[in-house]
Amino acid sequence: MINRVAFGLVAAVVLAQPQLPTGREPALKAASEMDWKPSTNLPPGAEYHLIREDPVTRGIQAVVKFPSGYSIPPHAHESDETLVVLKGKLRVRVGTVEKTLSHSDYALLPAGVEHELSVKNWGAAWVLVTTSGPFSLKKP
Repeated sequence: MINRVAFGLVAAVVLAQPQLPTGREPALKAASEMDWKPSTNLPPGAEYHLIREDPVTRGIQAVVKFPSGYSIPPHAHESDETLVVLKGKLRVRVGTVEKTLSHSDYALLPAGVEHELSVKNWGAAWVLVTTSGPFSLKKP
């Protein structure tokens, strides 16, 4: 028989745990299960899988596939953007600083910072993209 004090303590701990907001469900997906779509915001050739869009901030989490030889000319965003390379290599240029990122490397690009991206002929790159607000591309 369960001790009433122990039961009350367990119940209090369980009830105190933060709950997921309504409408947010856990998701577990293998890469083979992702639904890839052509991007309407990027130059032709990129595809994305939307993981989540925040209903309040409209920030996104998405995996983007860039084909070999792909590039995005200089641009900026209205919200902060973080890029994490999951597969392949991605060249990022901010002003005069240029860096080639590979698996597990990242770039943090604050809102308004002009940058350009490219995937040389290294093969495709998969990049986790997160934004703090709606995804938009502003060209200079």
